[in-house]
Amino acid sequence: MSIVQWREWNDETFRLAQSLDKPILLDIGAVWCHWCHVMDDGIPGDPIHTGTYSDTDVALLIHEHYIPIKVDNDRRPDINARYNMGGWPTTVFLTPTGEPLYGETYVTPKRMIGLLNYVAGYYRDHKGDIAVRLAEHVDDEANSPSAAAEVPADAPSKIAAAIVESYDSQYGGFGTEPKFPHIRALEFAVEQAEATDWDLGGIANHTLNAMAGGGTYDQFAGGFFRYSTTRDWRIPHYEKMLEDNTQLSALCFKAAALLDDEHLAEIGRDVHQWLFNVMRDSETGTFAGSQDADKEDEYYGQPIDKRAEMPTPYIDRTVYLGWNAYMVSSLVARFKLDGDAAILEPARQLFDFLQSRVAPYHYFVDGQPQGTVNLLADLTALIAAALDLHDVTAEGEILHAARGWANHILAHLTDPAGGFYDFAPDPNAIGALAKPKVDMNESADSAIALVRLSVATGDAVYRNTAASAVKRFAAGFERWSFFGAAYGRAVAALLAPEVEVVIAGNSSHPGMVDMRHAAWQRFSHTLRVTADTTGARYPAGPDGAPLAYVCVGTTCQAPVADASALRETLARVLTH
Repeated sequence: MSIVQWREWNDETFRLAQSLDKPILLDIGAVWCHWCHVMDDGIPGDPIHTGTYSDTDVALLIHEHYIPIKVDNDRRPDINARYNMGGWPTTVFLTPTGEPLYGETYVTPKRMIGLLNYVAGYYRDHKGDIAVRLAEHVDDEANSPSAAAEVPADAPSKIAAAIVESYDSQYGGFGTEPKFPHIRALEFAVEQAEATDWDLGGIANHTLNAMAGGGTYDQFAGGFFRYSTTRDWRIPHYEKMLEDNTQLSALCFKAAALLDDEHLAEIGRDVHQWLFNVMRDSETGTFAGSQDADKEDEYYGQPIDKRAEMPTPYIDRTVYLGWNAYMVSSLVARFKLDGDAAILEPARQLFDFLQSRVAPYHYFVDGQPQGTVNLLADLTALIAAALDLHDVTAEGEILHAARGWANHILAHLTDPAGGFYDFAPDPNAIGALAKPKVDMNESADSAIALVRLSVATGDAVYRNTAASAVKRFAAGFERWSFFGAAYGRAVAALLAPEVEVVIAGNSSHPGMVDMRHAAWQRFSHTLRVTADTTGARYPAGPDGAPLAYVCVGTTCQAPVADASALRETLARVLTH
């Protein structure tokens, strides 16, 4: 058990550090993080990993020379984004005003004693030099990158080439070990499968099936583990994250439609079964943030029949706004694929709870919304969830909510140089939080949401703001290789023509449902599916039978009378 007297990240703690002129030891971890627990408590019987923060000598040195702060990564992603040293746990030493001095990830007790002595001595002897160096670093950061004049039309092809180059043709996925899902890269591959000569669809299909068929998927309870420690997806790291499973299940439904693989739909539904059985609060309709990686040998290492008799590892019941918004989108993706209207009930319940009880706060726990407000990632996920739900309900109130969150981004989170701040800049914030941060991939995700909102509302301001965000990174996206897949998706969204499918017919005709699902099973960020049940815009078929009109701009294709023909027409229009 950790014996360090941890403090919270707040003004009072930093005032104390400055009054005592002590550097800060910042520990960033997560409730699901195995090695964070090891650093706190150790591994019984292990002579090396004895528990860094339960070591008496370590605790005494921290008490004498430092002000210790512990931060939860999930609850404070803004802090993590600025101080993370490449993984969890993160161990970072800061000046009393919050500027980084040095950092690592996991640190053993023996090494920590050396680090604590060294950094304390260095800070004591070099305060003046540190201040000068930090001032010079701030000056270096003052020059913002210049935006390009145009959206880089070649970005999707370059991202596709990077994905192909990094693809592991033997085992699926990208690179070697440890191997992560890289969800945005897989999304890009699925979405661009028919728009390139490369076999991006095969890459996505192979990877998703390899993950689902290996140790990275919980074959007993369902759900994806966070990553694999081996190249072949055989040995996972056992935490399960809501963030990953919501997005991967949605991707499975999308891939099932676009790649014609029903098995992936089965995997998506299996993930949902785990989420509903284990992670869902039936009263609020919300989903827990994570399931722990601890007790690997005691639980996950046991045969399936023994696991069935054991309590599951710890579940963090914190309700995270953005991750739950992803779940709304995943439920809608399932409905668009198989038409099970019952799945929309929990989607709507969850959306209503997020909107009325959680937003704009980052998380909800102990009956109260808490944490940082109006984080860009949260607002982006909410806009996407609202647009997804609006697709299938056509309710104006939902679209109005999406516009409200988008307008906040435009008013408070838009960098004049292009792109979006992760939260509203505050020059009085502590340490690195006072520095505006504009991330390419977060900005790209937001740009996609704004393009979609522009299509849904006809308001070009959203599209123009998205274009400015994309232009901001035109000169640097290639350095990210396949890690820049979100950027490639944003460029593809901006370049895609707006396509509307109008399904005209009697609302009670059974063919209307088939037509809608046929349209939804093709993909474009700029595809809009609407219904005309009055004949005000387009005539229906005989006896109110549905006719589908596919329109690009002001040009419409000849109407089609069945779902198969609609799919073929959309495939042709969207590909070209």
